[in-house]
Parts: sequence; structure tokens; C-alpha cells
Amino acid sequence: RDSAAARLVAEAVLRGDWGEGDGASAAWHGDLTFYGPGGIGLAQGAAAYRGHVLAPFRAAFEERHAEVELLACEGNYCGALGRLHGRGVASWLGLPTAGRRVALRFAMHWRIVAGKAKEGWAIFDLPGLFAQLGLDFYALAAAGQGPPGVAQ
Repeated sequence: RDSAAARLVAEAVLRGDWGEGDGASAAWHGDLTFYGPGGIGLAQGAAAYRGHVLAPFRAAFEERHAEVELLACEGNYCGALGRLHGRGVASWLGLPTAGRRVALRFAMHWRIVAGKAKEGWAIFDLPGLFAQLGLDFYALAAAGQGPPGVAQ
């Protein structure tokens, strides 16, 4: 339950997966569980995490980097708060992100076991992302609609 060692794992996962890295970090346990927000969902195992969580995000955004405002660990648990920056080259979650630079606020938490991230949780500011794209998340939700161009 070494906070310093856990922090190194959390940084590797955050930057490797969501920021400047080249894909799913080797810092994940092979039998990981990732709890994502609505629209992303649960991934059990490294293949599901890479294929259903990271691949769509990485395909939608180039020039990615993670701006970390806070990264704190206590024992083997770590949490981070910041923004994921990228240039949209395709849609993501059905949103028209292509051609747009975005800064997606996030909060992520990890449970580190034996030097690997065994569990991860993520929260994204999707209403804020909608606003960057000129869409009103709350008005669309109140009307029972999704983003324009997304089948209901």
C-alpha cells in the first residue's frame, strides 16, 4: 500500500491510455474492471477495455494530452482530476467532435494491486463537452432527444 508506487501506476495509466501514450498501458492488471460513465459503460478485462473504451476515444481524437490538475494517492488508491485535450478527427459517443479541439473535464480513480491498476472509475463532464460543440445537453435530455444525427 505504497502511495508513491501507486502514483506511478496511476500516472502511467492516465497518460498512456488517455493522453500522449500509444494505447492501453501495461500498468493495467490483465483482469481489470473499468467503470465508465453512461455512453461508455463497464469493461471487464483488458481486451474489452482496449476495444470498447479506449479504441473509440483514440480513433476520435488526435494530438491528445492529459492536463492533470490534481493527482493524489492514499495507500493503493489514487484519484486524478483534470482535462483531456484533443483534436477531433471523427465522432465520439455520437457527438460531432470532428474538426473541433476539445478539453474534456474528467475525474478518474484507480485501485492499485501488486503494482498494477486492477480497477478504474471515470467520470467525464459530458454536458461541458456538449457545450463546446454548441449543443445544450440539458435541453436535449429534457426533450428526450440525443445529439443531432444520432439514431434514437
